[in-house]
Amino acid sequence: MNKPVGYLMNYPTGLSGERGLYYDYIFASNGVFIEAESPLIAARIPVADCDIRGLAPIEPKISLTYGSIPQRFFDLALDLFLADSNTEHYVAVTADAGYHFYIPVQDKDAGRVVYEVGKSVILEMHSHGHGGAWFSGTDNEDETGLKLYGVVGKLNATPIVKLRIGVYGYFREMFWKEVFDGSLFGALEYEEKEVISEDALQDLLAGSVGRQKNLGSWLRWDWLLRR
Repeated sequence: MNKPVGYLMNYPTGLSGERGLYYDYIFASNGVFIEAESPLIAARIPVADCDIRGLAPIEPKISLTYGSIPQRFFDLALDLFLADSNTEHYVAVTADAGYHFYIPVQDKDAGRVVYEVGKSVILEMHSHGHGGAWFSGTDNEDETGLKLYGVVGKLNATPIVKLRIGVYGYFREMFWKEVFDGSLFGALEYEEKEVISEDALQDLLAGSVGRQKNLGSWLRWDWLLRR
């Protein structure tokens, strides 16, 4: 009987081990990966970056059963988000003999949206109003399936979209061209840059150490749009 989770070794001669019913961890020379497959999507993404001697490398992969999602579905979502930019909204794309646009019943306000999850959902997207395009801790807790996820922010300026693949609680960021066909119009993709905050820079120059005990408050990740 297969176990829920499989553990496989990627030797130079090939994969070895018993696959699980739901997903597998694959140990390779370039790290640990999680691999899963559904009727809609197959994915392998890294969960830990490390060197493991004696094994062979492996690469991430993502395959959509029905191919790239049509650009028009993102255009519809963006139009909906922009029409009421002060409120969070949720939309989805389902996959059943092709792709379909799905807007469920939802309870929403400026800072939250609660919705009914549909069947055969391959992509979930929600808006962040005038805020940034980032996935919150609540998003990370909610988005635990094998799906694509998107968030759109800065709706009061030039909208920014951020996309990722989720594999049962593990995530990998994705580019527009990896998810949609066509071209991105009316919005820009995010870009990630590592910077030191202004307060942290002042502390560094002043030689202050009191505020540097928590490195998370001293060195942080900011999302900057560079175009």
